[in-house]
Amino acid sequence: MSNHAATADGEGFRVVVSEDGSVHAADLSAAGIRPGAVLRVVPEQRASTNRQGRSAGKLADALPRETVEKWSRALDEDRAERAAALGPVAE
Repeated sequence: MSNHAATADGEGFRVVVSEDGSVHAADLSAAGIRPGAVLRVVPEQRASTNRQGRSAGKLADALPRETVEKWSRALDEDRAERAAALGPVAE
């Protein structure tokens, strides 16, 4: 297995550790890490695979009711304007 540092993405960088546990110094140097630096290893967090249950209502309180109603009215008005301008094709 080869070692390489991935391009920095603003939140860090990735390195591949060889089977013997080593990381090439050149890979770390390319990421701006110099000898004597102290590194903290953080386990990669994976997205939750728990997809059980329905999503309906999970965002019910995310926005004030007035905002949702205003948005809904605006969508209805837009739909009516498109239907008037384009006819039944827009519905």
